[in-house]
Amino acid sequence: MKRIRSFFRFSLVAGILAVSFSMAQGQQLPIRTNWQFNYFQENPAFAGFSDCLELKAGYRQQWAGFDGAPQTAFANLQGEIARSAGGNIHGFGGRVTDDSAGPYGFTQLDLAYAYHMKIDQGWRLAAGAAFGFMQYRLALGDIVLPDFQAGNDPAITSNANQLLAPTLDFGVWAYNKYTFWGLSVQNLIEPSVDQWGLDTRFRRHVGFYGGSLIRLDGPWSFHPAGSLRFSAGAPVAVDVQALFDYDDVIRFGLGYRNETALSGLFTLRILENVTVGYAYDWNVGPLSQAASSTHEVTLGILACPVKGSHVPCAAFQ
Repeated sequence: MKRIRSFFRFSLVAGILAVSFSMAQGQQLPIRTNWQFNYFQENPAFAGFSDCLELKAGYRQQWAGFDGAPQTAFANLQGEIARSAGGNIHGFGGRVTDDSAGPYGFTQLDLAYAYHMKIDQGWRLAAGAAFGFMQYRLALGDIVLPDFQAGNDPAITSNANQLLAPTLDFGVWAYNKYTFWGLSVQNLIEPSVDQWGLDTRFRRHVGFYGGSLIRLDGPWSFHPAGSLRFSAGAPVAVDVQALFDYDDVIRFGLGYRNETALSGLFTLRILENVTVGYAYDWNVGPLSQAASSTHEVTLGILACPVKGSHVPCAAFQ
């Protein structure tokens, strides 16, 4: 009789998780508001943009005050490793992400290579790929139902709650001094979680990016940018941002993510090689009453003087 009850309990938990995965298709991979300050985390083609090592690290607390809300920590390191006589660049880097939302989470680690090729009239075209692995985890013991806690049932907690899967991301990046366009494909390999009894795959995410630099009076400049992100079973995510920059020291502005959030963004170069960024999201979607805010902090460290750094596209550096 105990086995029968355990079977039904596990089936109930699996059913709830299946519904949760279906509802969360649009955010199987983490969202970052300050993506203009951290392009390599979004697109492996950005590897090699700096002619010396550049480190970015950050933390995002989404929907503050909402129980089980997504939390993301991330870090990456990239730089140029070689340059041909013709000026073409070989770039290399590594990225790590740890994301959790309720009982579900994952840790991803990958290595990236990119090739930046000179083309006509000051333009460069970069293509890159990142290969690694992702460890998915599901804390079944953290699931609490009325009169039942999964952690107290060995039939559930003994069930495999981790799996390891390969990951492959691809990206292209076209840029000159004042304009950039990008395409990224994340989760190109769509692993299944059939091991957990769920008929669900981690979906491929496709993103398009674009932006420009407009010089204003004196040391001021204007940086409009936008992105479109697609994933099967989820609405298109549209993100537009308008940032102002003063002398490459302070950058600030506003952003809007369709039907989700209004954002305030700020970055400050506190030392010649050190920059900090902060983004705040005001939720404007269905969760605005329960969880009104999201916080994101990013640190950037460049291992060589800024004046000596390879900056072929001021539009996004």
